[in-house]
Amino acid sequence: MKITIYDVAKKAGVSISTASKALNGRKDVGDRTKDGICKIAKELNYEPSRFARALALRKTENVGVISGRYYRAPVMTNPFYSRILEGIEEVMAETDYSLVTNVVKKEQIDDMVLPKMVKEKSVDGLILLGHFPKEYAEMVIDRGIPVVMADNSYDSAGADSIAADNEGGAFKAVNELIKLGHKRVAYVSRGGRGSFQLRYDGYKRALAANNMELDESLSVFCRENHEEADDIREWMKRMLDINPKPDALFMCNDVNAIMAINVLKDAGLSVPDDMSVVGFDNIELARHFIPSIATVNIPKEEMGRKAMSILMDVIGNKRTAKEKILVPTEFIMGGSVRNR
Repeated sequence: MKITIYDVAKKAGVSISTASKALNGRKDVGDRTKDGICKIAKELNYEPSRFARALALRKTENVGVISGRYYRAPVMTNPFYSRILEGIEEVMAETDYSLVTNVVKKEQIDDMVLPKMVKEKSVDGLILLGHFPKEYAEMVIDRGIPVVMADNSYDSAGADSIAADNEGGAFKAVNELIKLGHKRVAYVSRGGRGSFQLRYDGYKRALAANNMELDESLSVFCRENHEEADDIREWMKRMLDINPKPDALFMCNDVNAIMAINVLKDAGLSVPDDMSVVGFDNIELARHFIPSIATVNIPKEEMGRKAMSILMDVIGNKRTAKEKILVPTEFIMGGSVRNR
């Protein structure tokens, strides 16, 4: 039979209230009494009710991770975000907190519908994972629950954030392509996301640094409200009609880089012989794909660990000033790029 706080209080000869206060470290119970009650609890192998403890401490001992679902597959199934989640779970394993996840559909985001865990404040803190529109993120933050944004950042959002140096990483990748002799580098991206816009800024900065003019016909932003694979295929077919064709593609992420290579192969073109391709994120599949994808590495697990560590500090009132952390990125050469 499960030992309850009633059993501990009975053996200690105190009230249930006193036993509860002692086990929760309250200062209004004498040290001698507290030590005696704790000793009895240990002897009886007493395990406190999580629900009762939450009520006593006014804490849920839950942390929420919220992500958006913009396409068929949820963000958390994305190989990039799943690694960030691993870092979050690694730090959480060293705490008494439990992880609660929630996927918000695009329609809910568009209609500004809050997840249940936010409305009911059933978590002590939140990590907003991935892209959310600024207005939606601010609505969540305004509910008064500690929030850390991971892979997203807004200057005026009023929350801690951690994101990769997207602009710097893009600059390194495009600059490397130009150094290898590429003259017509195209940029292909999803529309609407801050991280992808920063990668575009890095792309443009690299062109300017090498005295190359921006050819807007080589900058393509696919529609945000369409399925990713369908849109990339549609643009790639149009791109193959451009004359002269690009000699390199800088794709907004590795998943799109892999899709682009498959379209080029179907069209009878060789990567990298006919066209070089570079991705972004350094997901595991990029290393095993043939050819291996040249990419920009983001320390994904580190981002997750840092986001969770910051959130624990905010929940514990160990920090008040909001911080915007930029994680360094690194270009990694792969078999999808060659000298021109």
